[in-house]
Amino acid sequence: MEEKGYSLVFEGRVLPGFARRDVIERVGRRLGRNPENLKPLFRDKPVTVRKGLDKEKALNQQRVFSKMGVCCYVLPKEDDDEISWNAVNPSRENNPQHCPKCGSDLTKFGTSVDECPFCGIIISKYIKARKR
Repeated sequence: MEEKGYSLVFEGRVLPGFARRDVIERVGRRLGRNPENLKPLFRDKPVTVRKGLDKEKALNQQRVFSKMGVCCYVLPKEDDDEISWNAVNPSRENNPQHCPKCGSDLTKFGTSVDECPFCGIIISKYIKARKR
C-alpha cells in the first residue's frame, strides 16, 4: 500500500490563458463552495489545501485543478515546509514531466524541453531560482 504522505499545494495564482474570476467560479462549483470564500487561495502565495493523500490521488487532483486553470503542485509530507516542485521526484529535476510554473504536461512533445511552450519560462532557471 502506498504511503499517504502527499499534499496538494495551490500556488496562489491562475495559469496563463485563464481569467482569475472564471477559475475561482469553476473551483467553487467543483468544490460546492461560494467563490467569494475561495479568493484567499488566489493571493499569490502557496497554500496547502489537501494533506495525507497517496501519490496517485494527489497527482490526479493536481491534473484536475490544472485543467481548471489553478496553478498547483504536489509535495511529499516531509517537504511541506520547503515548497519545491521537484521535491516529488528529484531525479526528474533536469527533465520534468510537467512545467514547474504552470503545471502543463511536457511529455506530449516526446523530447525534453527547457522552455515551457505554454507559459514561456526557462525551466532550468526557474528550478534554480526556486531552490534559493
